[in-house]
Amino acid sequence: MFVFACNPCRCGEYHPYVRDNECSCGEVKRREYRRKISGPIADRVDITRFVEPVAREQHQAATPLPFEQPEPSAVIRLRVEAARERQRLRYAGHPWRLNVHAPGPMLRDHWPLTEGAALRLDAEVYAGRLTRRGAVRVHRVAWSVADLAGVDRPGVDELDVALRLRSATPLLLSTVARAPAASSEPA
Repeated sequence: MFVFACNPCRCGEYHPYVRDNECSCGEVKRREYRRKISGPIADRVDITRFVEPVAREQHQAATPLPFEQPEPSAVIRLRVEAARERQRLRYAGHPWRLNVHAPGPMLRDHWPLTEGAALRLDAEVYAGRLTRRGAVRVHRVAWSVADLAGVDRPGVDELDVALRLRSATPLLLSTVARAPAASSEPA
């Protein structure tokens, strides 16, 4: 597993909200800085999330919504164990055990996405938003999302989550709200 973190600019003071932005870099310099981690490196990152600092007043005043109640670790562990078991059974007789290990051509030929999801993934590639390598990585993440949700085959919803995780786009509330229901019953 490879995890890395970086600032959005060289000085480290950039903030997306103008009132909090103390960055001394110009937009061109920020783009050049981000370009250093794009291309082949960024293409090998499966999940991208932007993490912003939480202001002290937000931290103290935050009251979670009902669906934001943290799941107990034991519940999450059961869901992960069930997902791992699904993968073990799926890849029985093959030299790999997890979605991340499955070669792209094998995924496409033996464990394809649903037709609608495959069409959407192809559209992302043809529109230039994903490379072919990126599409394979999204396909793998979609399988992991499906395994965690107890779904037999990744469809449009699971692909949408995988695309959003890759592109750092916020997840849809409907996706987040259904996660606890999927966790209550192991697959």
